[in-house]
Amino acid sequence: MQKLKQLKFSTPILFMVSSLIIAGSTSNIFASDIDNPDSKPVFNSLESLQISCTTNSGDNEREIDRDLTTKIINMAASNQPEQRLSALSHLAGKVSIDAGTLQKILQAAIRDDDSNVRAQAVYAIAHQNCTDTPLILEHALQDSELSVRLMAIDSLGSDEQSVNLLEYALNDEEEAIRELASTKLEALSNVSKVQ
Repeated sequence: MQKLKQLKFSTPILFMVSSLIIAGSTSNIFASDIDNPDSKPVFNSLESLQISCTTNSGDNEREIDRDLTTKIINMAASNQPEQRLSALSHLAGKVSIDAGTLQKILQAAIRDDDSNVRAQAVYAIAHQNCTDTPLILEHALQDSELSVRLMAIDSLGSDEQSVNLLEYALNDEEEAIRELASTKLEALSNVSKVQ
């Protein structure tokens, strides 16, 4: 009987202790938010996407540069964001690299913690033959980081889906996004008037 009483008391106490621990840890989060009202949660909108890239037409005829491929792989695997950015800059150009390696590097880059690396990955994906570029750009427009959203806007084309995304971006909370989207829409409008 005494054991039952102990169990009855230990369960609520254990619950209270765990509740205090949880409440204490969340209060620290809220306290840090109060201390820095400008802090925003970071949201990588690209983290859950699976990309699919193929070789560009005509790449099958060009020989893959093994030395450049090795260099790009090493830069992409670096602990230094600047090196990863450099690798992605190469991939934004029309380098001769096999589709599997290209896809692995770009997939890792869109999940990178560094927002500048993610932004450059968005740009590289837009300049490669990735089948899901419109979806990637749409998700990039929802990223919490300004650099990723700016690069998505910059990478949008003139097709109907891009125009819809540019119109969507006109409602972004950041003025820089709204201005760039407006400028691109105006430029597209001027081009269509000339044609």
